[in-house]
Amino acid sequence: MIGLKKVILTFCVYLIGVGGMGNVWASNKTIRDFHEFELWHKLLQYGLSPSGEWAMWRIQAAEKTDTLFVRHIASGKEYKYKNTSAPEFSKDSHWIVFSEPAGENAAAGIAYQVKLVCLANGEEQIFRGMESFTFTNDSKYLILKGINAGGAVELNLYDLEKKRVKNIANIQEYTVDPTGKYLAYTLKTEKGLSNSLEVLELNDYRLLFLENDKNGYEKLKWTDHGLLFMKVLSDSTGQKQGREIHVVRNIGNRQQVCCFAAEAWADFPANMKISEYYTPQWSADGKKLFFGIAPKRYQGKSRAEVTADVDIWHWKDQEIQSRQKNRYYLNRSRTYLCVWWPEENRWRQLADSSLFDIAGISADGAFVLAVDDRPYRPHYRELHRDIYVIQTETGKRTRLLENTILSASFSREGKYVYYFKNKNWWAYDLAKEEYINLTAQVTTGLSDIYYDGPIDIAPSFGIAGWLKEDKAFWFYDEYDIWSVEPATLKLKRLTRGREDKITFRKFQRGVLTPGCNLLLRATGDDGASGIYRFDPKGHHRPLLYGPFGTLRLEQSADKKTNLLGWADNITAPELFVCDENLNRLQQLTHTNLRPPGFIFRKSELIRYKNSRGKELKGALFYPVNYREGQSYPMIVHIYERLSQHLNDFVFPSASDLYNTMNYVLQGYFVFQPDITYEVNRPGESAVDCVTAAVRQVLKREDIDPARLGLIGHSWGAYQTAYIITQTPLFAAAVAGAPLTDMISMYNSIYWESGRSNQEMFETGQARFRLPWWQISRQYICNSPVFQAENIQTPLLMIFGTEDQAVDWSQGLEMYITMRRLGKPCILLTYEGEGHTIGGQMNTLDQTGRVMDYFDYYLKKTVAADWILEGRTYLKKKGEE
Repeated sequence: MIGLKKVILTFCVYLIGVGGMGNVWASNKTIRDFHEFELWHKLLQYGLSPSGEWAMWRIQAAEKTDTLFVRHIASGKEYKYKNTSAPEFSKDSHWIVFSEPAGENAAAGIAYQVKLVCLANGEEQIFRGMESFTFTNDSKYLILKGINAGGAVELNLYDLEKKRVKNIANIQEYTVDPTGKYLAYTLKTEKGLSNSLEVLELNDYRLLFLENDKNGYEKLKWTDHGLLFMKVLSDSTGQKQGREIHVVRNIGNRQQVCCFAAEAWADFPANMKISEYYTPQWSADGKKLFFGIAPKRYQGKSRAEVTADVDIWHWKDQEIQSRQKNRYYLNRSRTYLCVWWPEENRWRQLADSSLFDIAGISADGAFVLAVDDRPYRPHYRELHRDIYVIQTETGKRTRLLENTILSASFSREGKYVYYFKNKNWWAYDLAKEEYINLTAQVTTGLSDIYYDGPIDIAPSFGIAGWLKEDKAFWFYDEYDIWSVEPATLKLKRLTRGREDKITFRKFQRGVLTPGCNLLLRATGDDGASGIYRFDPKGHHRPLLYGPFGTLRLEQSADKKTNLLGWADNITAPELFVCDENLNRLQQLTHTNLRPPGFIFRKSELIRYKNSRGKELKGALFYPVNYREGQSYPMIVHIYERLSQHLNDFVFPSASDLYNTMNYVLQGYFVFQPDITYEVNRPGESAVDCVTAAVRQVLKREDIDPARLGLIGHSWGAYQTAYIITQTPLFAAAVAGAPLTDMISMYNSIYWESGRSNQEMFETGQARFRLPWWQISRQYICNSPVFQAENIQTPLLMIFGTEDQAVDWSQGLEMYITMRRLGKPCILLTYEGEGHTIGGQMNTLDQTGRVMDYFDYYLKKTVAADWILEGRTYLKKKGEE
C-alpha cells in the first residue's frame, strides 16, 4: 500500500481498542428505531478555492442536519455554518457564498436566504429571498436572483468592493459578459411576457443598450462572440409564431447589431419559423451560428376534433402509442438545423424532413453529423441507422456508415469522425474523405471481454480522448492506455498495466492534456485502486495505491494544492489536504471517531469458477464484532457484477433496503458475487454463478450453511426468485420488484420510456436474443413462475403499485401461483410507489420488515405476526 498507510493503521488501532460492547448483535434484541445506524458523520461535498488557500466541506451529523466548514489551510482559521447548500468561492478566493434556511423571522413564503462571507475577516452579508447566485468572473460582483417582498422576481447586483446593492425588479433572464463588465437582462410585464431587454455597465450602472417589444425576448447568452438573444414574434391572431435572432457585438464601443429574420430571406421556407426549442450556438471561431427552424403550427382546435378520447394502436405504427406519448413534447419540438454566417450575411438549411436527427457539430462548425433510422423502422431490437456527414459550406451529405448500430463522434478539433467497428477504432478524415483503421496494429483486444449481452457486437473499453490539434487519439484496452497518430499511424502503448493486472484510465475530467499534471486512475485485479502521475517518458509514478474505495481529488488552479477524499469499506470518507504529489497529508475531517464499541474487519475478495470454468470474483463483508470460531448467518446480495464494491464504504441507512452496512451491523456476513451470462439462459446462468460462489464461501467454517439469505432488486430480484426454484440452498429470499413471467414481461410496456419490453429482452439485460415464440422453452425454463412448483424457500416480494419499470402484476403472478401451491410467499405492496420505494414512512417500513423477515428465518428470532399470519384489510383500516 502506498500513502495514507499511517493514517489507516491509526484508525484500525482505534477500532480494535473500542470493543467494549462485545458482540452486541449476538442477542435476540430487535432494533427498529435505527438510531444505531447513525454511527458516522457523513462527508458531503467539498472543494478548494481557486488559489488553494481555503478549503470548504460539508459534514452531515444526522439526517437533514449538516455543517459547512470553511478553513484557511495554512493558519487553520475556520468558519462554521449550519444547514447550507450550494457553497461557491469567488474566483479571487476572497469570498464564499451559500444558501441557508431563512429562519423563524423570515417573511411568509421565503424559506431560504443567501449569505456572503468575507474570508479575510468573517464579515457577513445576508440577502433574503434570494434563490440563485453567482460571482462575476472578475470577482467584483455577486449577482443574486430571487423573490422580493412584493412577490416579484428580482435581481440584486452586489458590488463586493463598494458594498452597495442595485435592485432590478421584474427580471426574467440575465447573462453576464465573459469579462464581467456588462450585464444583460430581460424584464417582463404583468402578463408574463418579457417586453424589454437592457444592457447595464456594472461599474457605474449606465444603460448601454435598450430594446422594447410587446412580445419580448428570450435565450440570452453572452460569449466571446457577442450578446446573443431571440426576439419573440407573433401572428395576426396574437399567437407566438417563430423568433428573430439578434447578435450585438462591441457593446460599450462601436456597437454592431446583426439580425436574422425569416422574412428577410426569399429562400426561407414559407411554412417554417425560427424555432424556440433550439438554443443557437456558435462555432469555436465565432464565424458560424447554428439555429433551428420548425414547421408553423396553429394552436387552435383541430378541424378533425372528435369527442371520443381514444388512442388507436395500429400494427403498422413505427412507434407504439405509449412511446409516441412519451416522446410527444420531443417530437413536437423537433427542429431542422441551419447555419448563419453573420459577417457574410448568408445562411443555409442543413437538415430537413428527410434527415433531421443531428448527432453533433464539429468544433470549427465545418461539418455536422446526422443519423437516419427511418429506413429501418419499426425497431424491435437494437437501433439500426445510417450516419451522414454534412458539409456546412455546401450542404453536401456523405453517408459515412450504412445500416449500423454504431455511434460516431467528432474529434476534438473536428478534423476526424471516429467510431468503433469490427473490434477496431476507425477515423474518417474529413479533408481527405478517407477511412483510417487507427488500431490495426494493436495485438491486444479492444472489445470489452466482460460484455455478456445478446448483441453480437461488443462495445469497446473506451477512450481517453484526443490531443490538441487532433495530433493523437488515446484509447483503452483491458488494462492500458494507447496512443495513435492518425496522420502517421504511429502507435504507442503508454502504460504497462497488463503485466501486473492493473487497469489504467484517465483520472481527471475534461480536455486531455498529456504532461506531468495528468493523473491516471489505477484499479487492480485484487480490488485495490489508486492514483498515478503520468510521465511522458513512461515512468508513471504511483502517488497513492491500496485497498481504497472512494478516491476523489479537487485541485487548485495551479495544481499544487489538493483536497483528497478517500475511503475503504470500514472507513467512511475522510478529507485531507496535500501537495501535488499527495504528500504532506493534513487531515481535515474526523468522521470515523463517533462509533462506540464496534470492531470492523476488512472485506475479502473471493475467487471462484462457474461450471464453464469462467473465473469470477465476489466481495465478502464481515459482520461487526466478528469473532474467530463463531458461526454467522450470511445474506447474498445479487445483481450482475458487484465485486467492484469490495472496498466501498456504505453509510448505513434505515431507508435503504439493499444496504450492505445495515446487515453487517446486524451481525450478518454479506456476500456480493459476480454473475456472467449465457444468451437465452439468464436465470440458469445466475443459478450457475451464484451457487458456485456460495459453495466456495461455504468452505469457510464461520458461515452457517443452514442460515443463508438471498436478496436482490429488479434484475437482482428476478434472479433471486429464479434461483430458489432451482436450489434449496437458501433459508429465506427477498425480491424487490422481480420479473417472474418472462413471456408476459416480454409482451408488456416499460412505461418509464413507453417502449415495448421486446427491445430490453432481445438486446438488453434480459439477454434473450429471439422472441418468445421462437424459443418458448428457454423463456419458460427461465421464468420463476413456471418453475415455482420446485420452490422450497420462503419468499418475500416487494412492489410499488405504480411501478413503471416492472408492473406489480409480475409479483401477483408469482404470489397467486405460490399461494395455490401452498408455498410460503408474502407480497408487500406500497400504494402509489414506483420501481423503488421512496416515501419516508414506506422506506422505513420495508427496511424494518425485511430485517424482521431475515432475523426470523436466519437468526430464529420471534416472528412478527405479519410473517406468520399476514394482516387483514380491516385491520389495516383499524376496524378489526
